[in-house]
Amino acid sequence: MFTFFKLRSLLFLALTLPAFGQTQAINGSIRGRVSDATGAPVPQAKVTILNDATGFTRQLTTEDNGYYVFPNLPLGTYSVTIEKEGFEKERHPGVVLTAGVEAVVEGQLKVGAVATEIEVTGGAAVVEPSRVSTGRTISHDEIDNLPLTSRNPYNFIIFQPGVSGHPNPELGIPRTLNMNGLLDRINYQMDGMVDTETDRYGLRLFPISDIYVREVQTVSNSFAPEFGDTAGNIYNVITNSGTNIPHGEFSYIGRPVALAARPMLTPLSSPKPDLTLSDYAVNAGGPVIKDKLFVFGGYEHLVRGLPAPNTIAPSNAAAIGLSPSLLAIAPSVQHAQFLNVRADWVVNSKHQVFFRYNYFRNEYPFNTAVGGKNALDAASDFRDRAHVMGAQILSTFSPTVLNELRFGWPYRNEHHFADPLTGAGPQINISGIAIFNGSTGVGDRFQEKIPNLNDSVTVIRGTHTLKAGFGFQQNLDTQTADVYSQYNFSSVAQYLAAKAGNPLSYNNYATVIGLPGAWYHSFFWNWFAQDSVQVRPNLLLIFGLRYDRYQGPSADPNAPFSYSQHFRTPGKDFAPRVGLAWSLSPKTVVRASTGMFYEPVPTNLWYNTFINSGNPLAYSASIVASSPLAPAFPNVLTLSPGVVPASADITTITPNFRNAYTINTSVQITRALTTNDSLTVGYVNTGARELTYLRNLNLVNPVGFLLDGRPIYSTTQSAATRLDPRFNNITLQDVGAVTDYNAMIVNFQHRIARGFQISASYTWSHSISDAPDANSFEQTAFIEDNTNRRRDRGNSLVNRPSALTLSAYLAPHVTSGNKAWNWLANNNELALLGNFSSGDEQNITTSTSLNNDPKATQRPLFIGRDTVRGPNISQFDARYTRTFFTLWERVKPKFIAEVNNLFNRENITSLNTAVPVDANGFMTPGPTFLQPSSTVLEKRIVQFGVRLDW
Repeated sequence: MFTFFKLRSLLFLALTLPAFGQTQAINGSIRGRVSDATGAPVPQAKVTILNDATGFTRQLTTEDNGYYVFPNLPLGTYSVTIEKEGFEKERHPGVVLTAGVEAVVEGQLKVGAVATEIEVTGGAAVVEPSRVSTGRTISHDEIDNLPLTSRNPYNFIIFQPGVSGHPNPELGIPRTLNMNGLLDRINYQMDGMVDTETDRYGLRLFPISDIYVREVQTVSNSFAPEFGDTAGNIYNVITNSGTNIPHGEFSYIGRPVALAARPMLTPLSSPKPDLTLSDYAVNAGGPVIKDKLFVFGGYEHLVRGLPAPNTIAPSNAAAIGLSPSLLAIAPSVQHAQFLNVRADWVVNSKHQVFFRYNYFRNEYPFNTAVGGKNALDAASDFRDRAHVMGAQILSTFSPTVLNELRFGWPYRNEHHFADPLTGAGPQINISGIAIFNGSTGVGDRFQEKIPNLNDSVTVIRGTHTLKAGFGFQQNLDTQTADVYSQYNFSSVAQYLAAKAGNPLSYNNYATVIGLPGAWYHSFFWNWFAQDSVQVRPNLLLIFGLRYDRYQGPSADPNAPFSYSQHFRTPGKDFAPRVGLAWSLSPKTVVRASTGMFYEPVPTNLWYNTFINSGNPLAYSASIVASSPLAPAFPNVLTLSPGVVPASADITTITPNFRNAYTINTSVQITRALTTNDSLTVGYVNTGARELTYLRNLNLVNPVGFLLDGRPIYSTTQSAATRLDPRFNNITLQDVGAVTDYNAMIVNFQHRIARGFQISASYTWSHSISDAPDANSFEQTAFIEDNTNRRRDRGNSLVNRPSALTLSAYLAPHVTSGNKAWNWLANNNELALLGNFSSGDEQNITTSTSLNNDPKATQRPLFIGRDTVRGPNISQFDARYTRTFFTLWERVKPKFIAEVNNLFNRENITSLNTAVPVDANGFMTPGPTFLQPSSTVLEKRIVQFGVRLDW
């Protein structure tokens, strides 16, 4: 006889606690109520906490109502001891604190001698009676063991309730994330400090390595006033630290190319591309002075092939004269290094300090414009560097007054440059057919420093935990833009006609020339005040107010266009918030919350205005072929010193600029089905207002109308046809766009039951908006009709009606009289990740300028925005880990095998939605219409590794 499954949990390890509430950015808290056997409060009971790994300890006495709170605690595993004269001592071991989590440890003392100690273990409630927001903490065991062939911990953001999107196969951000119905709205942080690039929505400032990540705190809806700078998700990476026990690991992971599937869309006639991966990593931590000073360090070196298949049809390549060598799969091989060093110092019983330094570098040839319809000569290379410093001081002035101070200084320097194969230009773009002869992604450079500071003070008064604080960050930016010229054609025949001597046989010409760059700085700051009050033993109320101010740089008072001479900074961005957690019974909790959340301003709002102001140092234009100013193919425009050509386009900001905001509301009910099973059903509503959108301000006095009512403009540039005849087009960064999001979220959790755990989240939602995104990493598009934004009302880019994610872990323990069977059956771990969703929205467009607005998104007549959906997404990842034996009671050699896309599903994320139109503007689809064009996902990848833990 043998007994299966020793209790063990990977996911939701923190849920071994009675309850939690997410209230802090980086630390944890322990709160509770001490009562006697009758339920009456026990005042002046002594409560002592001890961090088992570092020796950190605190002590206080309960209030008259029996309540106690330990806020701002360093993360780790604690024991909680409760004692009072005349009662037996009660000890709660194994209280795990993760980032932002509040452990609720209730004590019920029995009459007896203090010398008698009762140890309380097990029986943890599966519901969370003090959590108000939607979110969770991804534990260190998850970070350490879940399949991650990308080596990119940012991909774990997808496995949070209410979030959908695609993992990134390399070190960039996950793609097309739905965050409360908005695209890629994430506030990335490291240890509660800035890790968000400010120029566009959705970008992290620097990559991270899982070799130094302890855990990740995620919060996605209706969080407390302490949190801000996003209407979407907070993704807070917590770095690892040393303890009294020396610990570390070394690992090597390799990828046998023979076991990897051919990348999606790779022609069968092409050789299998280089999918090589070689990754080694090491970390170590321990004490310098026991209970006083600890250090931790980590390093990773990654070399990885990232081929992107070319989908240009050989027949089309032959027709346009493209060399077959330019259709080869780009030799994209990424070389990345990560370094982390951290020191934690317990100065004394009242002050704790840590300091951290991170370094990252990345060399990445053929990084941009590769695969799909891009020929090899359309690509550009990439280089990236980052240096990051951070520090925190925790101060306990008294048991009821505490302070938390954090300071960070990240620096990043990245740029794109020409590969030896990059064409000389001008770039040729034949819509839906091929892009070749040059790049539109060469010359840009982005350097950003963001010194930032946050300070908060916590005061405990009875059942009230009051918290107030402020934060600021200064964004020091130096940017240059890509320089290029591009001709756009709608068909191979049109391009061949231009080559044959018809110099205006193209749709439009786009160019950026000169010195399009700027150095500028902006200043973001905030303050907040909140109260977390235990109204009754079964009712927790959190309410407060946050204020944000996003101060832009000074405008150029000499800019030619008046809108660009002054930047408006809104000054009334107050955001009230309130939430409650109500325990209807020990097994049922109702949570409700609502509040306002302001979006920070993407700094490209100002940068694009600086470099496209009409200043003679730089020039940009988009000119339709019928314009008198159109160049003759293949000539390119040039910039004469001190002269602004009449065909110039400029960019500006509305003088009525307002910051975008959302009102987020959520209601959830959680029910414990069994001791280890819970089901949460929730409703989320997000109303986003004052979103930025793009339109062409300069076109006036239409000369006609399309059959669907869109105005047709003259290509002649004069006072009768242009608002400002000095310029051809004026891109107005306007505000007022709207998004509405409604979602039902169902989350099932089965935890620590006989060695098996599963967490599954299903989201059924709809996101609808009246304009495409602006100043986002993944989308910056104009509305279709510059006089009527409602023509763009339709599904949002991130609208996925159904999304299901799951994570599971199995670690069976077998007890048997057969030693061989025991050895084989034990020390095996299996982890699974699943991501299933509706396909991505696709927008049908035409390269033909139907109404002579070269900026507008051109769609065929009577075709709405985002009306086509791609194929459904289905992906399983798996990881198997085998521990062979244990040496010297601590050293564990392991074998690892992990698989991405286990069932080799062909997940397509982009279709060819470019379509020709007839003379009236109605679409005339060809054979390649709605055929797969590219994907951000991979087919099956198999990796093997060895690891040594100590």
